Amino acid sequence: MKTRLSLATLALVSSLVLAACGTGGGTGANPEATSTGGGSNAATTEEIVIGSTNEPTSFERNIGGSSGISETTTRNVYEGLTSIDESGQVINTLAKDIAISDDGLTYTFTLQDGVKFHDGTALTSKDVKWAISQAIAPESKSARKSDLAVIQKIDTPDDATVVLTLGHKTASLPFFLASVTVVKDGDKTNTAENGTGPYKLAEYKQGDHLTLVKNDDYWGEPAKNPGVTFQFYNDETAMNNAMRTGALDIVLQEETPDQLTQFQDDPQFKVTEGNSIKKWLWTFNNKVAPFDDVKVRQGLYTAINRDAILKAVWGDYGTVIGSMPPVSEPWYDASYAEIHAYNPTKAKELLDEAGVKDLSFGIKYVAGSTQEIIVQQLKSDLAAVGVTLNLTPIDDSAWYEDVYTNKDYETTLMDHNNPRDVLWYANPDFYWQYDNKKVQELKVKSDEANSTEEQTKYIHELSGIIAEEAPSAWLFQAPQIRVSRAEISGFSADKNAEPFYVANIVRSN
Repeated sequence: MKTRLSLATLALVSSLVLAACGTGGGTGANPEATSTGGGSNAATTEEIVIGSTNEPTSFERNIGGSSGISETTTRNVYEGLTSIDESGQVINTLAKDIAISDDGLTYTFTLQDGVKFHDGTALTSKDVKWAISQAIAPESKSARKSDLAVIQKIDTPDDATVVLTLGHKTASLPFFLASVTVVKDGDKTNTAENGTGPYKLAEYKQGDHLTLVKNDDYWGEPAKNPGVTFQFYNDETAMNNAMRTGALDIVLQEETPDQLTQFQDDPQFKVTEGNSIKKWLWTFNNKVAPFDDVKVRQGLYTAINRDAILKAVWGDYGTVIGSMPPVSEPWYDASYAEIHAYNPTKAKELLDEAGVKDLSFGIKYVAGSTQEIIVQQLKSDLAAVGVTLNLTPIDDSAWYEDVYTNKDYETTLMDHNNPRDVLWYANPDFYWQYDNKKVQELKVKSDEANSTEEQTKYIHELSGIIAEEAPSAWLFQAPQIRVSRAEISGFSADKNAEPFYVANIVRSN
């Protein structure tokens, strides 16, 4: 029998747990517009069980390097002033209203009425101040720390009002704040009681499952189901077998097309394909020789047959990319994929120009079937131009420690599932350690833009610079494919944000 953890022990275990990973809070007035089946107004009486291979690495929130905790609990258990819905739009959540001063330097947030934490304590502006302060503190591990550093001062004139004073104006502040989930002032124990969302954490068993139960005292529109369990798998085949035997209602993300045929012609199931922000990157440690040389990076990138990699992993699905923005973002440019198109002859020329001979280096990557296909293709392509790639498979927690935190690597493979993560190339402290002053300048200009068109222009230019300089080798954008039982509806086919919002999922009779 598998052991389950009670609420009383959850806080202790979740602070210690390190498990597998991959790499908002709806107001209720904002159901997902792209929900499959149109979404039902009728509540369902049975728990929804979701299969996933993306287990949280830890229960620390507001940190980078793992999407597992955000995918399962952000918007569902923990909420921010704002959220990013699955269409990629920023929506108000704990903030009922946002007022911006004429000079763009002061943001005043009025909190929603009647919000309580899961232990019954009322949310106040002091809780919001503490959460934001933690995200911008020197010791913060937030991936958006550098973006949020624009916040110079946090005032709380009353319990329902938060005033942020900025060092420079940024139209993207509501987007950046969506990464900060709000917990009680001073609460660092990550307990089940300090969320405000439509679900409460019920139990977690490392390596097995995470269960959420409906919050009957939720301040917004209540969840339409009584609870959700995320069932975690290390193996996609085992997950799909569980789907076929009726143990699951939804498979969150299919990883290969080979798994789809068993569901496509079976009326018991639905297969959905939507927008994705999942990008596979082979990235370089840009502070480590020889990857501090742009010609070396360009030569290595040009040696890689991205079309063959995508075909090997996804067949006719997915898109080859040449910079960080996914197809769904306005600064995406299909022509960037051609800048370093596959050309072994040119690759050798660039490496010769850089003066590197008998190049040999390592790649640290999280072990998995998709990863193995990719690294073997990288190894073969590089060998064809005289470069040796040494493979070092590791687990998720080791990747987070070695690569993301300590930057102890030469190259790495990782999939990124974040919107607007192109802006991380403007942060020289991010794990790829790319330091380009022009990129950093364009990022600030995009923050200070007076219109969406102007912002798009600056981020597009930024994206073009990194496409040319190749601080990473962008391989492909994966498709977003989910499988559900035919009677399940109310979830989005798209994934344009990390959280998987589950409050609208229902089961028809």
